[in-house]
Amino acid sequence: MNRMALEWRVQRPAGRLGVARRVPSIRAGHYIVTMGTAIFLLSISALLVLWDFFLKATSVICRPVARSFLNARVSHMAAHLMRLARVYGHLSVELDDRLTIGLPNPCLVCANHQSMADIAVLMAAFKSHSLRFVAKKELTRGFPAVSEVLRIQQHALIDRHGGYRSTVKALATLGQRAKHGLSPVVFAEGTRSRTGEVTRFHTGGVRSILEITPLPIVGVAIDGGYHFASMTNLLKNLRGITYRIGFVGVFDPGTTKRSIGDAVEAVQDSVAQQINEWHSLTAVQG
Repeated sequence: MNRMALEWRVQRPAGRLGVARRVPSIRAGHYIVTMGTAIFLLSISALLVLWDFFLKATSVICRPVARSFLNARVSHMAAHLMRLARVYGHLSVELDDRLTIGLPNPCLVCANHQSMADIAVLMAAFKSHSLRFVAKKELTRGFPAVSEVLRIQQHALIDRHGGYRSTVKALATLGQRAKHGLSPVVFAEGTRSRTGEVTRFHTGGVRSILEITPLPIVGVAIDGGYHFASMTNLLKNLRGITYRIGFVGVFDPGTTKRSIGDAVEAVQDSVAQQINEWHSLTAVQG
């Protein structure tokens, strides 16, 4: 599979006589936190807090200005987070170059889901698209910068306790915004996979959006995020983990309930096949 220059790989530098240098580390409970990982976590946290303050202040002064700023810069901000993960967290990231050129715009992005980092990585990958995510309403509070981005850019925020009508309303609103060039993103599994295995894709969210605004579906496979889906796992060294984002195809959903369901099922099969290929490759290399 062809990869762009944004494929990042970090090799551990050798010391004198080619002997690998010892990496400073500190103990955190039962885990060893390398100095690089500690710097990575501190730098990410500081940057998110700084962005959060800036976005809050700008939004109070003039919300449209804050929205315009994010529309223009959010992909670059996400890419900067990825660079920090590469340099200090020793995380290898592979982005499929087919996600950056030649895709329909707007489109509906349909992907599997493994971690919160999926949002940032997709934003970094889709540089030419203005993505809008279907996300839990709880994420609009307590997550520096992330919460502000979701609110200011008017992503579809689902209240899990709000019932079916509120969910359909949020998705319909996102469908209306797609008429103005926005590209909805649906994590069709409905929840994060803790093991990396692809679970059943649900069609309801996709159908609710496409019934308002017909769009081609771009299928995307995501793998690697389940290794650090929790803070406990994030405290471990990220060295050796590869985070992959792959294009699996453009799918015509048609206009009927059945054709949309068939398209989502085809995306699921393609995503599962791609992830299985990645896992097989990792097993051989390991």
